[in-house]
Amino acid sequence: MRRFLMLVALAVLAALPGAGIRLTGLQVGPIGEMVAFGAAILSAGFLLSWGAEAAERHVSLGLIVAVVALVTVLPEYAVDLYYAYQAGKAGPDSQYVHYAAANMTGANRLLVGLAWPLLVALHWLKGGGRAIALTRSNAVEIVVLLVASLYAFLIVLKDTITLLDFAVLVAIFAAYVWRVRGGSEAEEDEGEEPGPAAALNALTPAAQWASMAALTVVACAIILVSAEPFAEAMVGSGRLLGLNEFLLIQWLAPLASEAPAVTVAILFVVAGRAASGLAALVSDKINQ
Repeated sequence: MRRFLMLVALAVLAALPGAGIRLTGLQVGPIGEMVAFGAAILSAGFLLSWGAEAAERHVSLGLIVAVVALVTVLPEYAVDLYYAYQAGKAGPDSQYVHYAAANMTGANRLLVGLAWPLLVALHWLKGGGRAIALTRSNAVEIVVLLVASLYAFLIVLKDTITLLDFAVLVAIFAAYVWRVRGGSEAEEDEGEEPGPAAALNALTPAAQWASMAALTVVACAIILVSAEPFAEAMVGSGRLLGLNEFLLIQWLAPLASEAPAVTVAILFVVAGRAASGLAALVSDKINQ
């Protein structure tokens, strides 16, 4: 527990510079703001991931599944929603349209192109073989991901995403939530959660819920303070450094927002539960 408290303290300390800049109006330039607010987003992501991992051991029914899934990728969505909102205000020719697309596609590329292979490589280095074997219990995730991926090709072909697409994609996710609603609690033979989640699970139920609520509230406050300036700082930094803002947002923003989820998956592999780690990242991909 002491180690867990130290990790929480470090995460909060990492967020303080960004919060201080936002609350005091201190001018540190686009690059300084990008670093400070990026660190805050990263720390918030870790706080959310620790709380969500512990919560998954107790609740996974109905809407709670969706809430837990959304919470773990809230940092990414906060930045993306800001870009999308600004795009709506500025019109279809605004650069913010492309920024929103860059953030989401970059996150997808990071998960599928880097995180998934990384888990397999770590599994192999630990002597677990050249492949991570999924089980029949993962069939729902794979089928839903296949359906959503096939529908995504339609969006690309018509070169637009509309309210109809919104309805279809939400329906697919709702069907996924409905299908997995029966797994209300973690299976007894899955073992302890790796990392900080194990410390939370050692507490009494009341203390666990209080800790998870506190982690979520603090993380959401950090994201609320940091998302907008971080998004703008990346645009300003790209222009200042002479870099393409689209590419900067596509590669840098997802590193901050997806790192906690990937770290949790890596901890699963280190703990000898590679299939659980990969399944967690597949679930994140379905959510996106």
